Amino acid sequence: MKLNSQFRLYFICSFVSLGGFMYRYDSGVIITIMDMPSFQEVYSLKTGTPAYTAVLPVSLAASSVASFMAGLVADILGRKRLFWVAAILHFIGCITELADQNYASFFTGRILNGFSEGVFSMLIPLYQSEIAKPNNRGRLITLYQIFVTLGFCISFWLSFGTFQIKSHQSWKIPLATQLIPSGIMLLGIYFIPESPRWLIYKERNAEALSILAYLRSRGNQQDAQVQMEFTGIVQDVSFDKMVYKQKFWSLLDKGNDNNRKRTLLGIGIHVFTQLSGINAILFYLPYILQSAGIYEIYSILLGNGAGGAVNFIATVLVLFYIDRWGRRKILIVGGLAMGSCMVAITIISAIFNQQLINNVPGYGSEDRITEDEFTIESSFVVLALICVFIAFFAFSWGPIGWLYPAEIYPQMIRANAMGVTTSFSYLSNLLISVVSPIMFRDIVWGTYIFFAVMCFSMAIIVHLFYPETRGRSLEEIQLIFSGALIDQRPDAHHPATAAEALILLEQIQHQNKRDRMARDSHYPVNAPGEWSDNLEVSSPHNVTRVLNNRTSHDTVGAVSHLQPIIRPPSSSSSSSLQTRRSSSSIELSLRSSKRRNSDTSQV
Repeated sequence: MKLNSQFRLYFICSFVSLGGFMYRYDSGVIITIMDMPSFQEVYSLKTGTPAYTAVLPVSLAASSVASFMAGLVADILGRKRLFWVAAILHFIGCITELADQNYASFFTGRILNGFSEGVFSMLIPLYQSEIAKPNNRGRLITLYQIFVTLGFCISFWLSFGTFQIKSHQSWKIPLATQLIPSGIMLLGIYFIPESPRWLIYKERNAEALSILAYLRSRGNQQDAQVQMEFTGIVQDVSFDKMVYKQKFWSLLDKGNDNNRKRTLLGIGIHVFTQLSGINAILFYLPYILQSAGIYEIYSILLGNGAGGAVNFIATVLVLFYIDRWGRRKILIVGGLAMGSCMVAITIISAIFNQQLINNVPGYGSEDRITEDEFTIESSFVVLALICVFIAFFAFSWGPIGWLYPAEIYPQMIRANAMGVTTSFSYLSNLLISVVSPIMFRDIVWGTYIFFAVMCFSMAIIVHLFYPETRGRSLEEIQLIFSGALIDQRPDAHHPATAAEALILLEQIQHQNKRDRMARDSHYPVNAPGEWSDNLEVSSPHNVTRVLNNRTSHDTVGAVSHLQPIIRPPSSSSSSSLQTRRSSSSIELSLRSSKRRNSDTSQV
């Protein structure tokens, strides 16, 4: 029994999202076990020492470098081979952390894991965007963020459960558990398909068509929608190969396709995600619990476990509206809601003179906060507001922070652009992790004001500069940035109307031929069986033949207008193009061609 293509698509995207689970589980486990006395004794990592402080920044720096490099080699190796590389690196890194149990082996393992996580963070949204349909791309890429938050949540609660074990097993169990998803990923990569868009880029069109049919129509390569999508991708890649000679430096070109703007928007959304304060808040959540009377390791485990649970549950709910509401609407509402939470936290913290930094090892004073400075009741109010903040982040910027950059670039530069934007995500995360303690120490609750201003600024910037991409095919999004949906300049790139124009052209040809046959007494007036077959969507080879056939009097008038046109529209967006299409040169040329042919036949 063949699996439903929709189910198969969700299953594949869920499987590769294991990479997101490994990425966040790893960082969550490290945060918790580093405060376990037996772990500090074995690896000689004492609280407050430079080595202790460097554990997380080293991994983030490695991830930043790896994501950048992965973007450069993704088009050479392919998506599937790069999955192998990342899974193998993570598996080796986990073993290295456990093998020798010394300072050098632990940091070597952290660097290897950082490399693998950087590759996964760039590669998974890229791969998911390339195999998804326009109407479910948001849900499929949100699966990555769901697995990220699931890994973060499980890591803290597992560590909370093993903390009571009075041996080295208390930290070995959560650390060794990383090998399970790594092993599953290594075994399962063999069964996932390669990206059809990458195969077309490599001119392996037969394989690409087979995989596309496998993902869309249970293997039926003659399906009209499959043929439409395949033809559009082929035309898109063919055009891009002519335009983008130096792919990496094309990221900085303005040109007709506005790649510079796309690059800035992709980098911006990742940087804004970090500047919202989410990671700083998650880091300081345990110290807020300390001020409420829950001290030491229990506050770290319980606080991060609670924050992780809220983050995971809220992200799951995103599946119900991510492809129904616009990306812009979700980002703007999320930014305003997070900013409002930060303002409320600022007011309460200012009233009660909150100085959480005093509890942070290595930055604050040795004196613990007293109840006079920050009451237990106000601590729980701040805790509730922070949980609301985390929920709004998970509802908006959490998933769309990965989704939006994955869908705004053309095929030829998508991998390079994803590498650059993901690298900036890790760099900004590294910056926030280093600067936040200093900000909390020097300006105390004023830090919340900074994050509030950033959240409100994010909403304004999205409103002003970020175009809507929901429901558009990856090929169609090219129109948005080239201005082709608004500006009908002759030099504008008009790919999204190509396949539709070709269908209309074929229908005109068939109708003209049918009219001539109707006037000929040797043929019957009605031949529905014959013409219903001929009116199906042509294969890519027939499309090419139509484009190259410049001698036919039926097509010469229309084909001349098809030269700058490359890509077809998705079914979900054809209605939005209809009003503008009515005045486009393409349809006008087709109509005039039909009138000329009719007049010729009458003569």
